[in-house]
Amino acid sequence: MIRTAPTELAFGVVPAYRRFELYQARYAELVPVVAEALAEKGAGLEVLDIGPGNGDSKKFVDALAGPARWTAVEVSPRYIEACRALGYERIVDGVDLERDALPLPDASYDVVIASHVLEHLENAPDALKDWLRVVRPGGHLLIGVPMHFGWLAALARLKYRLFGRRPRQHCVFFSMRTLRAFFAGVPVRRIWGFRVVSARKWLPLEDAEWFYRLSRWVGSRWPWLTGEVIVHVQKPR
Repeated sequence: MIRTAPTELAFGVVPAYRRFELYQARYAELVPVVAEALAEKGAGLEVLDIGPGNGDSKKFVDALAGPARWTAVEVSPRYIEACRALGYERIVDGVDLERDALPLPDASYDVVIASHVLEHLENAPDALKDWLRVVRPGGHLLIGVPMHFGWLAALARLKYRLFGRRPRQHCVFFSMRTLRAFFAGVPVRRIWGFRVVSARKWLPLEDAEWFYRLSRWVGSRWPWLTGEVIVHVQKPR
């Protein structure tokens, strides 16, 4: 049955077309890492959410792991209001991530999340260094990015060089080879994917937990087959 409007709660948390909607799995997949940090630090855990949008990362962590102290870095007035309503303790606005360093002290957060932000930044290498700067020793940096087959990433990079980008569109295009090269020298703990085939409202596959588990299994072993990955960086103590 084709669903024209969200009628389910994805992972029991947010409205979606399917119960295990893989598009929403980008937030569910963050939860175990944050839960690990919560088990060590408790409710005083400091989380920085870069480009939180509607705050879905916080919604999933609150529902499936537990409360923490959240800071948002956001520029959109609509999303700033959404973050306020969700209970972010601090909202840092007016930061141009392509030009400005985060106005935050070194080693000030236990977990830093940047879900689907890096691929929009022409200064992505500098942004990565700055995000890692604000992570405390032993803390976690979680970065979600789209994944492409090598030839598709090459074509996308060529198109970008020839025509530039439209506002708010991607300017960095990762294949698994270029992703590993980008993160060379960074203490990456794990890279995994989880969205091999996603039809959302068009097919009922994502109503089945077994399909989600299969997608995670494939993504954990062959992340280059998936449409997006999470890179988990853990800063040395």
